[in-house]
Amino acid sequence: MTKTLKIVPRHQIDSIAWDACVAASPQRMLYGYSWYLDAVLPAPTWKWVGIISIDESGRYRAIMPVPLRRKVIAGITYEWVVHQPFFCQFLDVFSPDGSVDSSPFFQLTIEQFRYGSVFCTRSQSNKLSDIGPTEQLTTHILDLSADYKTIYQNYSHDRKLNLRRARHEFNAVANWTIVESGDPEPLLTLFRQHHAETIDGGVADWAYAIFRKLTNELSKRGLVTLRYAQHDGQLEAGALFVCEGNRIIYLFNAASEIGRKANARTLLIDQLIQEKAGQSFVFDFESPAKPSIQAFYQSFGATEEPFGMMRWNRLTFIERVLLKLKNRF
Repeated sequence: MTKTLKIVPRHQIDSIAWDACVAASPQRMLYGYSWYLDAVLPAPTWKWVGIISIDESGRYRAIMPVPLRRKVIAGITYEWVVHQPFFCQFLDVFSPDGSVDSSPFFQLTIEQFRYGSVFCTRSQSNKLSDIGPTEQLTTHILDLSADYKTIYQNYSHDRKLNLRRARHEFNAVANWTIVESGDPEPLLTLFRQHHAETIDGGVADWAYAIFRKLTNELSKRGLVTLRYAQHDGQLEAGALFVCEGNRIIYLFNAASEIGRKANARTLLIDQLIQEKAGQSFVFDFESPAKPSIQAFYQSFGATEEPFGMMRWNRLTFIERVLLKLKNRF
């Protein structure tokens, strides 16, 4: 089937047809839309291409985005390599046709690009094992179709206790309020001041620029909910949620020490769960592979949803040595 697939550069992709294919597919997710990919993969360092299967009438039958990043090794500009961008947990093959085999899309990707730094796909690792080495990762999701009382009963004992403390703190003890906002800058400030230094290698300025561009695109489409916990006029915690289709994504958050002690993020998450409970939504915590954070999300009754991660390397010996040297120094 790989012979019937085409790798199409971004400027030749019909964005309307592409986005319609994503929206009509069972695999529908925010990360697959062309405008979303444009936001998280800005030129000149990033770009994306599409692998497309076109039916007899010329319509997009199935599509898969491939995110690419330019690598520079020992001062030499290297070819484009497959690399998962920030704010894009996983991708997939999108098709309204449930019978489409996704394997040839991944196979062609590996054949076309010699180096895959990391490529995350919603397809589970056991379905990709015949194509190449894969690893299984998980996010954590919470089904919101039940009423809030039922969902709350599945909170852990500690989560219920901390939620009661947060409600008491916000309603009775201190001057706390929850505010809705369209400004992501305080959230980025909280992250810079209280989280960035805990990340290996730090966080580059370009990552913040991508987030600003992305939140602007999300806001234009009415997909984002941004809330802050405010204490005595000072913003101490924030959470940004994105709702598209039937999936709500906990895309970004940050809190000061005061916000953490007051369990502000627990309150912000619980507030949104209350509002969406009883509807056909899945809440995706977008959990990283960090046990303490995963335990926090599981305390809301969230369950694991697996996805696959692929890596491959067909570089020459000299290229591998240069890459190792670059990564080391």
